[in-house]
Amino acid sequence: MKRKLLPLLLIFALLLSGCTATDSSKGNPDPLSEATAALQKEMDEIQTMLAEIGTSAGQSPAGDEKAYTLLNEKLNSKTYFFDILVCDADSNVTQVATKMDSPFIGLNLKSINRHPELFVDTPAMVIKANTATDDTPYLYASVPIKNGGWVIAYIDPYTFGAKLSQLTIGQNLELGVIDTNGTNVYTSNMTEIGKNILTDPIYSSFVELQTLIKNKMIPNSQGEGSYTYNAAGTNEPVKKEVKWNTVKAFDSELRIYANSEPGAEEAATTDGDLRQFTDEELSWLDTASTLIYDEFTTLETLTKTAVTAYQQSGENSEAFSSALAAISKDSPIAKNVAFVNNKNSITNAYPTYFKGISFDLYDKNIPAISQNKQPFITELTFADHQTPATQLLAFVTPVENDGQIAGYIVAQVRLYDFAAYLTNLESIGENVNFMLANNDGTILYDGDLTEVGMNTFEDDLYSEGTLSDYIHNEYKPNREGQAQYEFYGAGMTEIIPKRVVWKTMTFMWNDFKLSMNSEWKPAE
Repeated sequence: MKRKLLPLLLIFALLLSGCTATDSSKGNPDPLSEATAALQKEMDEIQTMLAEIGTSAGQSPAGDEKAYTLLNEKLNSKTYFFDILVCDADSNVTQVATKMDSPFIGLNLKSINRHPELFVDTPAMVIKANTATDDTPYLYASVPIKNGGWVIAYIDPYTFGAKLSQLTIGQNLELGVIDTNGTNVYTSNMTEIGKNILTDPIYSSFVELQTLIKNKMIPNSQGEGSYTYNAAGTNEPVKKEVKWNTVKAFDSELRIYANSEPGAEEAATTDGDLRQFTDEELSWLDTASTLIYDEFTTLETLTKTAVTAYQQSGENSEAFSSALAAISKDSPIAKNVAFVNNKNSITNAYPTYFKGISFDLYDKNIPAISQNKQPFITELTFADHQTPATQLLAFVTPVENDGQIAGYIVAQVRLYDFAAYLTNLESIGENVNFMLANNDGTILYDGDLTEVGMNTFEDDLYSEGTLSDYIHNEYKPNREGQAQYEFYGAGMTEIIPKRVVWKTMTFMWNDFKLSMNSEWKPAE
């Protein structure tokens, strides 16, 4: 297993979507150097690409089909692009890269205070939340057009960083990126992306870290130091050593760093069985299940309120519109929420600019795939490429009125937003890792960010040795159970034997499998 799997992962690490790292076969095993080169190359390519779009499509008429084709082609060239748009000199949107966002055309972004830092006369990059009501962080890149206007790319930092972090697979290192304001552009803890280390309350007790950032990392383009912070995947503070370097990003700088922390003792592989889970440890799986069910229940309760509002006040009522907005605002996992009628058209929505759009643009006909009056879940893809950045789950609830189905409430949940919420599972138990997957094998959450969106039944990463045997002979056919296999431990630094327990959860007539694996050493 070890001899087969490690080369496979190293190949993955070098195949970064357009990121060509330095050739380690020429004697450069330094992940920070490789990551710096890869990140710099990506920054340069993004800026060049946006400038080319400005030259080719910057002066095209609003909604021009040729301009759309160009933008869509560029969007699909990078897995981490979420959207690309063009604005005129007055910041009115003239082109978008996805047809679903066509209502943006004509929208004045300055008037809605959409990130004024982007509308400047030099190339700019900023990490910020999407909107006040949608706190999903994006990395925004902007290039001015020669005769007035801007080309702006929305970059998904989860996808971007996960690709970058694969360079450290097999080493006791963690990569991260901050800007010169101290804001996390990427870190392995998804919930911390977009947070400012110097000002966010979650860092207030880590003065040593804040001092390092403020007095060393921000003023100096290169350096090294140490600080105390939580170990990867835990809430336990440990001493960490860090080295950093600098990447030129548009007209600003990013600090890219690699930190190490005390590693676990070498876990020798063995043919012997690991011990069984204790009753206390098994209770952690139940606790994790309850946390997930609680969020599903919150979404279900909010949706039922919206159904009642429709039945009492009607499709175009303020009460129904407010209830749809409440689903997005009050559920940590739901973002866009739409009411789709029996003609597959969106007739009410939050945000409201989705009104009037055909759901055919998602390549899904909701009434056609609804076989009864029960809620259901289906997968969607935003844009033309299937990547975690654009992968969605649609939680669909039929709305009955006078005994007939009048339409469907569709709450969209981005895979990465769901995974970010589920990082709360890390606080449960000790020396364990949780994974949540669809019944078709798609990973919705794992303690290792790079695995979110992968498929345990199909991807090569899971096709070797005892891991493959466990997945196909035990995990896939059985709703619950315990087993043992070999795979990388926390931090993806070494292959170890693992004990695993799993159970099946059912929500909205769909099955999900929640598993918990151990990070134990075998008994001596």
